[in-house]
Order: sequence, then structure tokens, then C-alpha cells
Amino acid sequence: MSARSAAGPLPETHPLDPTRWRALAVLLLALFMVLLDTSIVTNGLATLQRDLGASSAQVQFVLTGYAVGYGVLLITGGRLGDLYGRRRLFLLGLASFTLTSALCGLAWSPLTLIAFRVLQGLAAALLFPQVASFIQVLFPGRERARAFGLQGTIIGLGIIAGPLLGGLLIDANLFGSLWRPIFLVNVPIGLLALLWAARVLPESKSDQARGLDVPGVALLSLALVLLIYPVIEGRDQGWPTWLLTMLALSVVTLGVFVAYQRRLMARGKTPLVQLGMFSDRSFAVGALIAFVFQSSVLSYFVAMSLFFQAGLGYGPTQAALLLISYQVAIVVASLLSARLGARLGRSILSLGTALLIFGLLGILLTLNATVLNYRGYELIPALIVSGLGFGFVIGPLQTVILSRINPANAGSASGVLATVQQVGSALGVAIIGVLLFGHLASSADMVGAKVQPGLTQTLRATGLPASAVGGITAGFSACVHDRFNQADLNVVPASCQPRGNALPANLVKPVGAALTAAGDEVRREAFLSALLFTLRFQLAAYALCFGLVFLLPGNTRVMAQAAAARKEPTR
Repeated sequence: MSARSAAGPLPETHPLDPTRWRALAVLLLALFMVLLDTSIVTNGLATLQRDLGASSAQVQFVLTGYAVGYGVLLITGGRLGDLYGRRRLFLLGLASFTLTSALCGLAWSPLTLIAFRVLQGLAAALLFPQVASFIQVLFPGRERARAFGLQGTIIGLGIIAGPLLGGLLIDANLFGSLWRPIFLVNVPIGLLALLWAARVLPESKSDQARGLDVPGVALLSLALVLLIYPVIEGRDQGWPTWLLTMLALSVVTLGVFVAYQRRLMARGKTPLVQLGMFSDRSFAVGALIAFVFQSSVLSYFVAMSLFFQAGLGYGPTQAALLLISYQVAIVVASLLSARLGARLGRSILSLGTALLIFGLLGILLTLNATVLNYRGYELIPALIVSGLGFGFVIGPLQTVILSRINPANAGSASGVLATVQQVGSALGVAIIGVLLFGHLASSADMVGAKVQPGLTQTLRATGLPASAVGGITAGFSACVHDRFNQADLNVVPASCQPRGNALPANLVKPVGAALTAAGDEVRREAFLSALLFTLRFQLAAYALCFGLVFLLPGNTRVMAQAAAARKEPTR
């Protein structure tokens, strides 16, 4: 098994590692497992809440615990790979992730599940940065672009496949296991990847790294906890003062961390983060694009999933199936991105963001025109355009960002990039939550008022006396207001509970049908209005990404730049 100390880019005469493509395959398998886990869990939350007797706050911490653990350790995990070997850290992270996935699947209480999820997030943070680091040090210019293109394919697949697989596993309820397979599915994948990686993955570490900056790790970890936790929990907890204080302290702590890193560099010591990376325009602007792009991607899926499931009443599996065309388009575009990028340079990013903009406009127009009779296939053309745009951005952008990074610092750079993306995702979801649920409440009241005359007429046609009709419609309006003005839409407010007033037996069914039809109309139209409103955020984010692309170095060739500038082989 070969070993490499990556102190610089691959020279033209450097013999290429013959196992590099097999190594990439196992890296991407592990990456897919981690990405799958970030989205698969959401479909099992309601089931595990009932099974474990968890509170709503505990269920939220099942998600938050993983996200905080993952986000806090990404930069440190990347740096540890530079110091002690990327293969070693990858195997450690993979083994730990597999073990903690098994523990999550066997959890016997809400608190144990939360604890295991935090550990699972920490394990993922050790594994994830090593993937981009290995691509950076194993592959020369043109091959590196192809490798990042394949990584983009896996990212797209992981985001989409999670909800679909989660829905299928929950529906199957294998051996009465309820929610547990959404975690246990990682175990066979992880064991396969672990055995495979031990055979084909070469060692790689930096000769320039000189010890771990422990105070820097502590400062950065504290800053990220203070930042990520409030961003994730803010909306559900109503943004109390203590969460806002945490956000303010995160800025202060991050400033102290940067000052400390500069002090170490001035003394000739090795900091946790090489701040000089941000003086490179490709890295700095590219990381900013990644932050904005990531803030829109995950929040887009959250908004669309809420619309399909809560608004249109689709199940998780059916909602995930509606996005299959998007997934296929991502795969096609990602596979083409390396070849097109070699010809188009940074323009492939302009093309990708433009397609995302046009695709989103198509989604907005289609939903606005067809929602009352939506069948699922109407969005396919717009989703294909959006998927192509995603595929033309995700891989080439990674190549641009890391194109001028010395492979000796590949782990640190990959960790910084992954952290930027994680914070962007969390912030995007938080913004979407505020926009969508804020608009949902007001739009539900408006739609409720609009449907009330029709509901009144329908109830009168059943033969109900006017006094009873007035009471029922007033109760309906109160129910609509209370239902859509609460943080958890799954909770049935008191105003929506069945009342003691008994209806004549012959009127129970027609009155119930009238109320159900009116409620469905309110839900559908209110969610449509909220979705159309919040998707403007994604549109603005994609437009900003499109503009930021032009701030990248003008001569950037996203697939062949490194080869041209450093005389790396491009075969």
C-alpha cells in the first residue's frame, strides 16, 4: 500500500497511484452514506417520537445534536487528516460512524438517541473532509475535475435518496422495527466501505504540519456551537434573548479565534486554519459562492417537501418520488461537468446558476398555474432544468475553490469549505422557516376568510339551522387561525378538537365532508402562497451566485487550470 506525504501539487513526472479510482469509489460510497443520513432521518421522526415517548423538543434535538456535532468538528477533522494521515482519519471516522449508527438504531430512550446522534455527527466530521482532501492529492488537474464531478453526483443523489429510502423503510416496517432501519441501514454500507477502504486507500498526510493547535480547536469549536445551535433552534424556540446572546458571542469568539490564528502565524507556528487561503481569490470568492449556494439548496428541499406533504397531503415516499427527474438531471450534468468545464472555464458556473434561476422560475410559474389540479408530472421540465444547473455547479465549484490550494493544506481547506457549507445550510433553513411559517399564518387567515362564504352555503344546503351554521363557521375560522399560527403544525389545537354539540345523525357525514373540503382548500392554497413567497429567497440566492461567479479569476479553467498553471498531467 502506497504512502504519500503531500507537500505540494503533483509534478508532471509523478507516477499516478494506480489505485486512485478504486480509492475514489470507496470514498464516494462513504460520502453517500453520510449524506444519506442527513436527510433520511426526517421521515422517521414522527414514528420514533411515538415509539420512544419523546417530547417535541427531544425530537428536535435528534436533528440538532447531529448537526451541531458535525459542524463543530469539520475543520478540526480536516486538520487532523493533514497531521496524522487522511487514511487513518477516514478509517477512524468511518468505523465510528458505522458504530454510532448501530447504537442509534438500538437506542432505548430519547436521551440515548440524542447522545448517539451527537457522536454520529462527530464521526461524520472526521470522515467528510478527508474525501475532498484525497481527491486533491490523488488526482492531477483534469482527472481531479472528473473526480469532483463524480462527488457532485453523489451529493445530489444523497440529498434526494434520503427521503425516498427513509419513506420506504418506514412504510416497510421490517420485523416491526418501525424507525430503527433508517439508522441500521448504515451498518452494512459502513462495514463494506471499511473493509474496502482498508485494502485500497493509500496513506496521505502533510510534511508541513507541525502539531495540532489545541487552543485554536477549543476557540473554533466554541464559536461554532454558539453559532450553529441558535441558527437551528431559533425559530422553534421563538428567538429568546439567550439564543440571540449566543449568536452575538459567536461573533466575538470567532474574532478572538482569528486574532489568535494571526498571532500564531506571526510567531512562525502552525495555526489550525491557514488564513492565507482567504487571500486567494478562487478560494475566498468560491467559498462565498458555496455558502450562498448551500443556503438555498437544502432550504429549497425543505420548502418543497413541506409543500408536497403538509400542503398537498402526499406521503414522504410519494413526495420523494416527485423529485426523481431532478435527481436524474443532477447525475447527467455532474458526469458532463468535467468535459464542459474544460471548454467553458468559469462559464460553466454561470451556466449552472442561470439554469437554476430559469428552473426555479419554471417551478414558480407551474405551481401557480396548476396547483389546484396538480398531479405530479407538471413540474418535471422545470425540475430537469434545475437539476442540470445543480450538476453544473456542485462539482466545478469544488474544483475552483481548491484549485490553488497546496495539497499539504488540503484537509484544513476541505474542513473550512465543509463548515462554510454546513453553516450556510443551517442559515438557509432558518431563513426559510421564518419566511415560510410567517407567511403561512397570514395567508391561511386570508384563504380561510375566502372559503367561508362557500362553506356557509354548503352547510345551509345540508339543512342545518342558521344558528348552527354560524357556530360551525366561526369555529372553523378559529381552527384555521390557531392551526397555522403554531410552531408545530402536527399539533391539533383545542379549537380544532371535536366539540360536544351533537349533530343529527343524518348530517354528521355531509357536514364533516364540507369541513374537510374547506380545510383541504385552505391548506393547499395557504401552503402554495407561502411557498411562492419563500422561493423568492432561493431565486435571490441563485441570482447572487450568478453575479459572484464573475468575481472569480477571469482565466479560471475549472477543469484544467491546475494542469496548465502547474504542468500537471491532464490525461
